[in-house]
Amino acid sequence: MDVGKSRICDFVIGGGDLLSLMYLHRGLNKIVKNNLNGGISMARKFITSLTVLLVLLMVSSGTIYAATYLGYGWPSKTIPIKTYSYNDRWQIPMNAAVSSWNNAGAKIKFNKSSSSSNTITAAQYSYTDYGRNYATYSGKNLKSFRIELNSRTISADAKNFLNFVQSTFVHELGHSIWLADNPSTSSASIMKHSRNRNTMIKPQTFDINNVKAKY
Repeated sequence: MDVGKSRICDFVIGGGDLLSLMYLHRGLNKIVKNNLNGGISMARKFITSLTVLLVLLMVSSGTIYAATYLGYGWPSKTIPIKTYSYNDRWQIPMNAAVSSWNNAGAKIKFNKSSSSSNTITAAQYSYTDYGRNYATYSGKNLKSFRIELNSRTISADAKNFLNFVQSTFVHELGHSIWLADNPSTSSASIMKHSRNRNTMIKPQTFDINNVKAKY
């Protein structure tokens, strides 16, 4: 769902590895102090080297994509969407949105197919969101989805119409490949409600890496 205001979403980063490294450091510190009799200088050098190593390991293990994932996603790298046809005002930015994901290097590809049950519509809807993605899923497997682009709210708020449509559609497509709204990160993300839809029109590095982690 693409709305104008941000919502708070939770995310979890595994911290067990960091805690284990801290306990390992403390234990080795004691061992060195107890066994290097008289070798104070050597002990200090050893502890310093060990500390640097552990810090590097902690930084490395802590560099995890802080994604906010949905509980489901399309089960394969190729996602069919039903062929749609609109005038150029809509068709151009909608096609650009599909191409943005297909050319992002995220390991996935959206293919248009007349037989697909995954529909895309642009029309006037009474709700205030810019777009919605209605999903049908079983367990973790997304079975089908329906994306709606709200021409009423987009037309009212867009300063750059083509960019606004593309940004909204890229966002809604992201929901079909595991991505949830508002990841808790300082990185730029197409999944943030607070993004500038007039200028951010493609999946960002953060989004791409999170999709790649799923496929």
